[in-house]
Amino acid sequence: MDSLGIAYMVTGGSAVSFWGQIRTTADIDMVIQIPPSRILELVAELKDEAYIDEEDLKQAVSTKRMFNVIYNATAFKVDFAVMDEANPYAKEEFSRRKKLEIAGRPLWVISPEDLVLSKLRWMQSTGGSERQLQDCRSIVELNKGRLDEKYMEKWAQQICVEKEYRAL
Repeated sequence: MDSLGIAYMVTGGSAVSFWGQIRTTADIDMVIQIPPSRILELVAELKDEAYIDEEDLKQAVSTKRMFNVIYNATAFKVDFAVMDEANPYAKEEFSRRKKLEIAGRPLWVISPEDLVLSKLRWMQSTGGSERQLQDCRSIVELNKGRLDEKYMEKWAQQICVEKEYRAL
């Protein structure tokens, strides 16, 4: 993504390993900010080493939904969510991503506060998930005193996960 100039951030279970208790996950979840003009470049960059459906990607970009890429050599899947710039929380969340250095390379990762909020929203939308709740609790516990609680309270209320947030 960096080589193409496409802004991104790692989120989901993979991001939990940076802010909470390390755990395994079956895929990598990423949020990307990609204009329609960059679709062909992304396809060209990935097509030799991964399965990527160009039409699905175009649809995902135009409707701000998810698409995936499956790497040929390993069948490992990366789920990409296209950032919805019309959504105020999505814009705020993306602007707060953190640049980490892993093996000498930059990696953009969702902030711990936003990871908790996004997992609470996911948990709420799926009717509850012990895994999501455990992730949230581990992030809060391991980052005690470093989280921006006022930010979390504000957005928990605005994205309608205040009850779940207070239960942590």
